[in-house]
Amino acid sequence: MRKILLSLFILLAIGSTSCTKWLDVNKNVDSPDWVQPVLRLGPVLASYEGIAYDLRAVAPICEYFGGSSAFASTWGSSHSFTAGSDNGGEAWRMVYWLQGMNVEDIINDGRRLEQYKMAGIGLAVKAYSWHILGSLHGDIPVQDAFVPGLLSHRYDTQEYAFKMVRTWARQAIAELDKTDNNVYPTIATADLIYKGDAAKWKKFAYAVLARNYIAISKKNAGYLDSAIACADLSFTSAADDPYLTFSATGVSTTSNFFGVLRGNLSNVLTQSDYIVQVMTGNIPNYTSSGTLEGLSAYQMVTDTATLDPRAIVLLGSIDTMPANQNDIKKGTFRFIGTRPGYTASCTFWGSTAAPTATSSGFGRWLYRDDAPWPLTSYSEIQFIKAEALFLKNQKAQAFDAFKLAVAGHMDFVKKSMVAGTAVKNTANKQTSVIGDKITVARFNTLAAEYLNSKFVNAMPIANFTLSHIMMQKYVALFPWSLDTWNDLRRYHYDLLLGSGGVPVTGTSWTADVVYHKLDSDVARVYKGFFLPPSDVLNRRSKFSTLNQGSPYYRLRPRYNSEYMWNLPSLKALTPIAGDADNYHTSQVWFSIPSN
Repeated sequence: MRKILLSLFILLAIGSTSCTKWLDVNKNVDSPDWVQPVLRLGPVLASYEGIAYDLRAVAPICEYFGGSSAFASTWGSSHSFTAGSDNGGEAWRMVYWLQGMNVEDIINDGRRLEQYKMAGIGLAVKAYSWHILGSLHGDIPVQDAFVPGLLSHRYDTQEYAFKMVRTWARQAIAELDKTDNNVYPTIATADLIYKGDAAKWKKFAYAVLARNYIAISKKNAGYLDSAIACADLSFTSAADDPYLTFSATGVSTTSNFFGVLRGNLSNVLTQSDYIVQVMTGNIPNYTSSGTLEGLSAYQMVTDTATLDPRAIVLLGSIDTMPANQNDIKKGTFRFIGTRPGYTASCTFWGSTAAPTATSSGFGRWLYRDDAPWPLTSYSEIQFIKAEALFLKNQKAQAFDAFKLAVAGHMDFVKKSMVAGTAVKNTANKQTSVIGDKITVARFNTLAAEYLNSKFVNAMPIANFTLSHIMMQKYVALFPWSLDTWNDLRRYHYDLLLGSGGVPVTGTSWTADVVYHKLDSDVARVYKGFFLPPSDVLNRRSKFSTLNQGSPYYRLRPRYNSEYMWNLPSLKALTPIAGDADNYHTSQVWFSIPSN
């Protein structure tokens, strides 16, 4: 009997072992069902290249971009949307799918394995991404986002989404403060932004907090103090600026969205007339009938006698590059902007035709195949601090932060510059330039002159206004930041407002025209900024009839996600239902002052 039992035990043991080995063949070492958190990080960060997809919609709304592109016409001119399309829904795709559970696993596995740096980076990334998503779309699914088995996902308010952004940013800082004894051999390549530098990721998390607090500062004046405190704990110079890097190996998937190879700007999305006016001191003055009469007295960034050298880098010009860089001065380059819906007079690469490898090489500045993509900057955070201090009536401190911010943007600009090389034809005539038309050395000289001008360091503090801060910030975020739209919406596009501090039909707009504050009004922030249906020259087109007179206030959710599969939750949104034709005009929570 003992022999029978022993034989049976051996047989069971062999059978059990064989079964285990048989099950192991389903564990594909080439496609594992679990990997270390650090191995998820690279693809998660790489998805930030998708930010630029939504800029095609948002930048025309902000009057950064003009041109003949359907994006410029639809979003810029009409403040409308492409029906049945995912255009304007890339942040949705990025947060819920491309990053999605990968970020959750980085955080959860990082904590479980005591890889605190990984958990902290994951939380900082989550906070940054959800700030973008909540900013663009307003109400979004948060609590239901990754709940298994749900066939529909309820929407949370923008207020709740922003609260969670701040929670995750603080959690990131707490995790990054912990002692982490783990070694990540691959983090230098996996971390496409800071190469595993935990101290810089902490500053990044504080930058997210500063951005978030200034966005909601109309809700509670106390948030201004929080914005200042977080700015002080964030970046200390442009050396801390976070960039997503590109290998640019000759294929579009490894190249900058704005580069020559991908052709997303080409000659159909280009610099707007407004950004050119601001950066060259040519903001027009309009008469009471809307006709042009000289230049505005409110040139806040520069004037026709002062050269802001950033224009040479940020904007395209069709002029040739002088052989002697010392010849570059005011008037050397002429910048032409294009309204939405019109054919571009000049691309970002300095031609009327789309750039090619022959005419433009790999490109220039941020419009280059291998140019790093900025996520935020020291300059931006100093502008946030300056605005918050100004609104607290601490004008002298605000002025100090303002000067640091403008100088910081000079450093930001020159970091991505590349030396220009003239392209000549057989007659030895310059036909185009590969790279930037100004060297870093010449830029530094002209930048120092500009910083010492009446527009920055030599400005009498008595003349210093909120408009100086916000219009310089507008320039500093051109053309890469989605947060410019937060600023424009917080100040309601400088429209005349109703008694509740928000735009209303009749006072702010009719079905055909919008009404802006006068440039002379101290409450007008963006001097010379006019929405398309303004009754002034070159701004007399109408919004889509679906808008009922209102400008854009939120991007519609991603079509193939929400309108196809989550429509009941969309319909439940208030005060304008998510499936309504004018849902995109529903004012976002942070733009409405608390009573």
